[in-house]
Amino acid sequence: MSTLRNINVWEKMDKWFLVLYLMLVVMGFSTVYSAGIGEGSESLFDWQTDHGKQFYWILISLFMGLIILLLEGSFIRNISYIVYGVVLFLLIAVLFMPAIKGAHSWFKIGSFTIQPAEFAKVAASLAFARYLSKTGVKIENFSTKRNVFLLLVIPMILIILEPDPGTGLVFLSFIFVMYREGLSGNILIMGLFALIIGVLSVYVASFETVEINNQHYYEMVKSDPELFTKTLEKYGSLAMDELYSKTIFTADEIPEIARPSSFFSNNYWFVIVLLLFSGVGFVIVRTFVLPRYRAKYYPTLIWGTLMAIVFILIINWSYDRVFQDRHRTRFQIQFGLKEDRLGDGYNIYQALSAIGSGEVVGKGYMDGTLSNNKYKHVPEQSTDFIFCSWAEERGFIGSLVLVVVYTFFLLRAIIIAERQRSIFTRIFAYCVSSILFFHFMINLGMVIGLAPVIGIPLPFFSKGGSAILGFSALVFILLRLDAERKDVLR
Repeated sequence: MSTLRNINVWEKMDKWFLVLYLMLVVMGFSTVYSAGIGEGSESLFDWQTDHGKQFYWILISLFMGLIILLLEGSFIRNISYIVYGVVLFLLIAVLFMPAIKGAHSWFKIGSFTIQPAEFAKVAASLAFARYLSKTGVKIENFSTKRNVFLLLVIPMILIILEPDPGTGLVFLSFIFVMYREGLSGNILIMGLFALIIGVLSVYVASFETVEINNQHYYEMVKSDPELFTKTLEKYGSLAMDELYSKTIFTADEIPEIARPSSFFSNNYWFVIVLLLFSGVGFVIVRTFVLPRYRAKYYPTLIWGTLMAIVFILIINWSYDRVFQDRHRTRFQIQFGLKEDRLGDGYNIYQALSAIGSGEVVGKGYMDGTLSNNKYKHVPEQSTDFIFCSWAEERGFIGSLVLVVVYTFFLLRAIIIAERQRSIFTRIFAYCVSSILFFHFMINLGMVIGLAPVIGIPLPFFSKGGSAILGFSALVFILLRLDAERKDVLR
């Protein structure tokens, strides 16, 4: 509860955090402007260009920030659930909108679009902090874990269904906040175990090579008009005798109607290995654990095994039904199972070329030749791969500067979190730092080939009105709440 209603927000806000935010915004806009060379207009106010749109969105974000700073922290806290509910409604409604670039992720209003998934991170952070800061709520309780899980997984699933798996995965970053608030380290270990299983499941699905009898497949194609049509669409002018002579087909080459069940063709052995490990676990417990302590280990082994099997099934279902062909191909490229420098691997290959060409000090501002709109060597050079533009023009030194600024920005958010007396503000601050950290690490990992390309923007850099609005909202809400740190008891 606030004990002082009228405070000087400018005097008490964290100036360092604000300055670092503005630095990142300016650095990001300058990169969008440079990457947009060749669009036909260099005016900042030209709405038809990427940098023109971004300029207006930045102004709107700053105006929104000023409005947030005028609000009271108690008001922000009180509307947390309302904001969460409104965003959930938007996430459901957007699923019925026409697809743009293969995803139902945007509301199109005139000449611009709004992506509610970007605001879901703000809404989830507010609702998450509001719930965990309630008197009597303890993260150790099962009911708390259940409610928090539902609070986060509902928007996550809705976003994945768009499909936008990259943004959906951002919600995994909340696990760090829960750990800070007292979540058992065993849960983190289970999360790490789940991550390993998930990666292995995707790897196995990506690695799948199906051998089918060529004559059998040839007869299937001849006898099934639907399969015949899909085969012709897949192979174009490939003659039937050439198809007949081909005996090995990878999973992405066989039309879906002819594919065997993903689970039984891919991961039956994976589940068997998992069951064997569980059996070994039972033997170890029975052999080395005293009888009076065994009872608490057996349920963990049983439920852990069942959850792992269900998780594998969910991963495989998502791989086949949620991820699109471009996502599956990127996984294959990521795991080194496929090399396609002129196809789906083109982005990463060109991105690495652009970054490497910057060498130590870079080519100079607006002198990039691989990562701007004039030459278009790097696709998405203003969005997911915008780091390439920065690295090409400013080299290793500039890239290091960017990493340092981001690091200070994240550390400042953690410092703000740790000095709070308000539990709500502390939790929200950790939500902000966790979300930004996840975005920063995954985006850089994508660009340099250490993570699959799943559409994670670089905060304050990547072009996009919804993204800059969402990230700015996180920053200004935190600034406003922190300004009351000496006047709020809880």
